[in-house]
Amino acid sequence: MNLTIHAPRFLTAAMAIAVAASSFGSGPTSTLYATNKAAFGASNGLDRIQGASFSASTTGNSDDYGLAVWGDVRTVGYFGGAVGSQFDLNGNLLGGGPYQDTYAADPIYDGTSDGKYNYGVGYFGGSIIQYDRNWANPIVLFTDSNFTNHAGITMNVGDGSFWVSQYKAGDEVEHFSHTGTLLGSFNSGIRGTLGMALDPLDGTLWLNNTFSPTTLYQYDQAGNLLQQVNYGPTGVTWYGMEFNGAPVPEPASIAALAVGALALRRRRK
Repeated sequence: MNLTIHAPRFLTAAMAIAVAASSFGSGPTSTLYATNKAAFGASNGLDRIQGASFSASTTGNSDDYGLAVWGDVRTVGYFGGAVGSQFDLNGNLLGGGPYQDTYAADPIYDGTSDGKYNYGVGYFGGSIIQYDRNWANPIVLFTDSNFTNHAGITMNVGDGSFWVSQYKAGDEVEHFSHTGTLLGSFNSGIRGTLGMALDPLDGTLWLNNTFSPTTLYQYDQAGNLLQQVNYGPTGVTWYGMEFNGAPVPEPASIAALAVGALALRRRRK
């Protein structure tokens, strides 16, 4: 069953949006981070989407569309001269940046990370580009020449493989090994995908659609549509999207660390 969630249509002045949806809906299991074009006048938004609700804060930048999420969020200007910034997972500005796309040959609209490197895909040329964590020192890993207008990119950190999506010229989604071997593909039926993300908790893919800008689409890795979620408010145009790939400590691990810290403190006394 394809689920469409219809949410109340409202935006507060500060864009602190909390969209309540019908009880039968779901939405992303993990928190999905997305850049929102011109959500704050001339500045983009950094949206945090989980379940049937989302909240937003400003990036303070006008052209930071791609993002990498690994313990923090690092947006990047999509062309030379445009800049991005570093944020914590709640959207608060940190001290990193400004981050420019240092791959001058091609703009990028989305990004992903494995914690050691960030990655993007060149819109016109289809190059899969590896950057350091500060969006610098670009290296082309391989080039996808199977279609034009590459936009969305995400990765499976477990095996290092990439997923790449097409924008406007078609609806192709392709799966590549880290070295560029084509592992599979499917047609999403969406021609407006600028951002794509893989949820590490359930392994599903989430795509956006600039032609239906308040809707997200969830697929399994075989290309079956699982649900589509409409978040309702106007003024939303999601571009780059990504989940936090950094491992979250289990409660038992956190408790063990706390006990260890307490024991060390007592020993020092």
